Amino acid sequence: MPAATAKLSAPSPCHPGHMLTRDGVSLFVRDWHDGTPAADVVLFVASWALPSDSWSGQMLALQAAGMRCIAYDRRGHGRSADPGRGYDFDTLADDLADVIDAFGLRRVTLVGHSMAAGEIVRYLSRHGAGRVAGIVLVGCTTPCVRRSEDNPDGIDAAVRRRALLRAAA
Repeated sequence: MPAATAKLSAPSPCHPGHMLTRDGVSLFVRDWHDGTPAADVVLFVASWALPSDSWSGQMLALQAAGMRCIAYDRRGHGRSADPGRGYDFDTLADDLADVIDAFGLRRVTLVGHSMAAGEIVRYLSRHGAGRVAGIVLVGCTTPCVRRSEDNPDGIDAAVRRRALLRAAA
């Protein structure tokens, strides 16, 4: 995999701008901080069909607590370009890597909602966890865990029921 060539076209504290991904797609990015180096950096990834605006409440609260907060509109969403391609998890994970690279992030906490959890997990499997302090997966979509014809490695329904009953007791 070639090194990311992401470049910030308009870096500015607390002002949104655009950056280019390794395949030339313009992503809209908001970077909220008070201008001083923050010990804690949180990068938000919205669910499918939502722009980075969906994290504004969380970003305001965390920025007020002294954290640097970054969120971006995934390709084809919000104010990012729509290239008509690259909507697979590998490319979306590479876009996340490009944002991390473009902003020089280290020890970042990744927060993803719904489908974005898959992007974060794919990022970790493709790019490693060397720059990640932690992850938060909110309302994430997960594969089917129940055993079925098309999921022979799943958990038997009877075992799952017993575990749920024990947990409820």
